[in-house]
Amino acid sequence: MFDINEVTLRGKLGRDAETRSTPTGKSVTTLSVATCERRKNVSGAWENGPTTCHKVTVWGAPEAIASAQKGTTVQVRGRYESRSWEDKTGAKQVSYEVNAIDAVILADDRPRQDAPPSKPWHPSGQAPSGAQRGALGPGRGNPGPDFSADDVPF
Repeated sequence: MFDINEVTLRGKLGRDAETRSTPTGKSVTTLSVATCERRKNVSGAWENGPTTCHKVTVWGAPEAIASAQKGTTVQVRGRYESRSWEDKTGAKQVSYEVNAIDAVILADDRPRQDAPPSKPWHPSGQAPSGAQRGALGPGRGNPGPDFSADDVPF
């Protein structure tokens, strides 16, 4: 068995994407992805759980991701990482973020005439083949034959 560090987030942007360049010229886009669990309460009705905001870093993001606006639904897959430092007072600070492996826009509710359709972004420039995606199995990107839209809790 081997260890794996991979997280998949699907949520809405809590603010507009922020893109900047490093001194070496690489572009880096920062996203704030808000996720919220849906669950059934004791009476059996669906309700929203607490909202969690996740900091996501996307290196070399395509224009669709780099210009995404607050409220856009995105899906991000990446490595969960922590950074620690000392602030001005000498207190230790820790930050957690997702370093994106791939990212895609799932929905943008605002009508934009100039926006091209979004394609999945992968650092290699190529999306995984159908065989590679299918190898993940049910629950890992491939819902399986018994999946229906009624199984989605939202």
